[in-house]
Amino acid sequence: MSNEIRLGLVGCGLMGRRHVFGIKELIQRGFHILNLSAICDIDEERARALADFSKKELGMPPKVYVDFSEMVEKERDLDAVDIVTNPPSHHKLAEEAFQAGKHVIVEKPMGITVKACHRMIRASEKCGRILAVAENYRRDPLNRLVKSAIEKKIIGDLYLVFQHFVGGGGNIAISKWRHMKEQGGIIIDMGVHYTDILRYFIGEVEEVYGKMAMFEKSRKREIFDGKTKIVERVEPNAEDTVLAIMKFENNVLGQWIMSYSGYGKRVWQRLIYGSKGCLEAPPDRSGRPVKVTLNHGKQISSETLLKDLKVFSPEDVTPKFFPEGLAKYNLPFQEIDRRLIALELYDFVEALIKERKPEVDGIEGMKDVALAYAMCESACLNRPVKVKDVEDGSICVYQEEINSVLNI
Repeated sequence: MSNEIRLGLVGCGLMGRRHVFGIKELIQRGFHILNLSAICDIDEERARALADFSKKELGMPPKVYVDFSEMVEKERDLDAVDIVTNPPSHHKLAEEAFQAGKHVIVEKPMGITVKACHRMIRASEKCGRILAVAENYRRDPLNRLVKSAIEKKIIGDLYLVFQHFVGGGGNIAISKWRHMKEQGGIIIDMGVHYTDILRYFIGEVEEVYGKMAMFEKSRKREIFDGKTKIVERVEPNAEDTVLAIMKFENNVLGQWIMSYSGYGKRVWQRLIYGSKGCLEAPPDRSGRPVKVTLNHGKQISSETLLKDLKVFSPEDVTPKFFPEGLAKYNLPFQEIDRRLIALELYDFVEALIKERKPEVDGIEGMKDVALAYAMCESACLNRPVKVKDVEDGSICVYQEEINSVLNI
């Protein structure tokens, strides 16, 4: 692609910096397809710091704004907006961007509730603009390999999947807001990664039955500024643990355990069982190999899968970003992160230029959010719920408080 998209970025915190690194990764790989023309944050000092960072890393000195409305009004030649703010603001910023004629890529979770997601979808359709969701886990070449192995029925017909995460203890998960329900609690913020992956690998979920709890009533984090130890604390109001049973539309059964209150041994597991064997997917963004064990103990290596399945077409740019290996790789987390962000940005730009649907569009992003909330809705109602009823808003007991507080 030779076209260059003029981009405005809103949200200049940690995620904003990670997206700047993603743009830098594109440039370093020879894809000069994004021009970061403007950035915006309500904290002017933070915005100017990211502008300086962008100038240093990209050679691009973006204009700085503290008011989003002013940015989209004055920067009329912007093609698109990259929204990396906290989840409660996603739908309002996206609606305003669409009304100003801009395309939008937004960080996950796409919206703070399913209702907020639908507002974004309607606005994009009404204004005739593209909406993409920055979901990076599925871009991992190892997850592409898992997807291909499932499609080629290496382990036969699927019937059972386990998605488990237990860890975190009493620590703050990156940011204090991730423990507040009206800000997008950890079950939603982190959970949409896993609901997206399960949908990507297995298909749509028909019904879920969930239970949830908040085990940690207070969380803390120690920060060292070089001289002083600062202890941050938060009193959560969002659940930290959800267990669920899932029935997929293709009759695969799934078990979900996600808890950010686990002490001691950390657990991460994604196992997929089929009529011919079992596939153990590696942790996302780890570079560890895929493990396949067939009946009678025969094993297929990650390298053999890659060779036999022809996962990546000649048009796929993923190999350009992971020349170290597509069956496994050994890279620092920061390197992996920026490459996967670069891939999601590449897909967004290609969607704009070719006028096609992005891989993770508004509908996909909404379904990820709905599946995560379906477990919470089920727990509130103490009964199984149909995911479609959460998607269309027929069931929104758990989300009702959030919608009310944020006037959605």
